[in-house]
Amino acid sequence: MNKTLKDNRIFRTITQSALLGALLSMTACGDGAWNNPYPASDSGRNILYSAFTERPKHLDPARAYTSRQVVFTGQIYEPPLQYHFLKRPYELIPLTTEGMPEVRLIGKEGETLDSGAAPDDVAFSEYTVRIQPGIQYQPHPAFAQDEQGAYRYHALSEEQLEPLHTLADFAHSGSRELTAADYVHQIKRLAFPRLHCPIAGVIGEYIVGFRELEKQLNEEEQRLKKESGEERPYLDLRDFSMQGVEVLDRYSFRVRLKGKYPQFLYWMAMPFFAPMPWEADRFYAQEGLRTRNIKLDWYPVGTGPFMLTENNPNLRMVMERNPNFHGELYPSEGEEGDREKGLLQDAGRPLPFIEKAVYSLEKESIPYWNKFLQGYYDASGVSSDSFDQAISMGQQGEATLSEEMAAKGIKLVTAVETSIFYMGFNWLDPVIGGDSERARLLRRAISIAVDYEEFISIFLNDRGVPAQGPIPLGIFGHREGDVNPYVYEREGDKRRRKSIEAARELMTEAGYPGGRDPKTGKALILYYDTTATGPDDKARLNWFRKQFKKLGIELMIRATDYNRFQEKMRKGTAQV
Repeated sequence: MNKTLKDNRIFRTITQSALLGALLSMTACGDGAWNNPYPASDSGRNILYSAFTERPKHLDPARAYTSRQVVFTGQIYEPPLQYHFLKRPYELIPLTTEGMPEVRLIGKEGETLDSGAAPDDVAFSEYTVRIQPGIQYQPHPAFAQDEQGAYRYHALSEEQLEPLHTLADFAHSGSRELTAADYVHQIKRLAFPRLHCPIAGVIGEYIVGFRELEKQLNEEEQRLKKESGEERPYLDLRDFSMQGVEVLDRYSFRVRLKGKYPQFLYWMAMPFFAPMPWEADRFYAQEGLRTRNIKLDWYPVGTGPFMLTENNPNLRMVMERNPNFHGELYPSEGEEGDREKGLLQDAGRPLPFIEKAVYSLEKESIPYWNKFLQGYYDASGVSSDSFDQAISMGQQGEATLSEEMAAKGIKLVTAVETSIFYMGFNWLDPVIGGDSERARLLRRAISIAVDYEEFISIFLNDRGVPAQGPIPLGIFGHREGDVNPYVYEREGDKRRRKSIEAARELMTEAGYPGGRDPKTGKALILYYDTTATGPDDKARLNWFRKQFKKLGIELMIRATDYNRFQEKMRKGTAQV
């Protein structure tokens, strides 16, 4: 199902973070406010106060993959490309590059082919990327050098480590220019098995030499482990090469792919492909720093507009403006109607607009909302519990801000988020998975019974669209008017979810009449694996139980933390 969300348009072009039906407070706390929750010294400063609901698990771009993490990584790291901030469908534009990558298609005889060549005729695709000169990294101890040009902190002794507990404890920092080699270094990191990059399996299918380097790095790490006895020996990736990735000069690199794969351009807009300096790898490889939790997953190193200056994910995270940021301008064009909405009034202004962003941990939606109303936060989503207080529905069904909220100087901004939510069945599971007729009929019955129209009505206040395919609104390839024939029936120009009676008939055909397991004679038991463990999730999980109960199935909830959930996904031990 697609959800209607609001783009957070405060930071910069690369970030398209979203807040559910978000509200933005336009009223700042003045010096005379007796209940200002923040220090008087911050009054008048351009600071964003917001919140996060779950601590980010990874800030290393080789591993960070979720929307919660990109709130931070999207402001710190800079892949070669980004999406235009205002245009829909989303349009790729340069970020650190001088222009869009040059693409060369190569035939089976080594000849250059036309861009419209059929995929079967293309043996390789080559992408040549040229980055802008003069881009600098944020200040960081990994770059600090002494008067002789030696790195100060790449080989710290126990005595030197003693007073170091956070990155702020380092007396010196440095910087250097971004180079093409840093992008190549990051692609090699994606192939390093130790880092467990979640998209390594997909990348390895396309980048020439990726699988070979993956194997080589794994073998070298095992050899060093035996030799040194270290659990995590340092591998200098500069000593290894990948056949399909090469540095052409200081500002240019080339990537060779197997076959024709135009989606590679979209990869280059993801944090996975952000540059990583070798100095950061060397700095963070020190065991003494890892034991102090001074590591790349905790303290990122980037060229973006912000840098993480405080990381206390059990309380708050703070990003401050990167003094070395190369600069970027707010876009001067957008969609039809953007100018009337005021979205182009800042056209041509240098980014970022704010100097600091403070994120506090809020695990539950109601305290988050109440603190927003009290002035703790500049923005908040609208949960089901606060919807009636915040939103008024017009005669034509349009959502407008309630008079109470408008009187507080609050503004409502909405847009469609290009996301899709789905319920997945483990194909390896002996009950729900596989391509047997029994399993297929069982999955189809469940898909009909889980009524997402009802879910959207109850939990999203009708702010969503039941999806008919995997590509959401706003993304190229979405086909308006499609109908999923396994779940819906056409009624003229409209669609209708198949009846629960049809789902029960499928259960009987699958060998589960009345939802009973023929092996036990009792209700079929299925297991729903989820990371949803908070108070706000209880009602949703109960709703899922009721949907399965319509078929006579007993749904058991297996709640777990994120890391354990990801392990289940990798090993195929989850069920639904």
